[in-house]
Amino acid sequence: MTGLTHRHPHGQRPLVTPFRACELCTHSTSCGERLLCDSPAARQGGRPESLDVARSSTGSCGPNARHLDMPGWH
Repeated sequence: MTGLTHRHPHGQRPLVTPFRACELCTHSTSCGERLLCDSPAARQGGRPESLDVARSSTGSCGPNARHLDMPGWH
């Protein structure tokens, strides 16, 4: 996972995507100017997935964000 860094440090503006839930999820990982899904299901494929792949109807998280995990839930 070279080049990947986890969530944006507090005080930095988060990346904006069409997947708002993914932006808030603890499984999101930034890579350059993109957010990727690094959920356990995505990692089964060996590396983080782009959000559009993870959230597709056949993706690891699916359109309903089944692996969504929010910090406030803990």
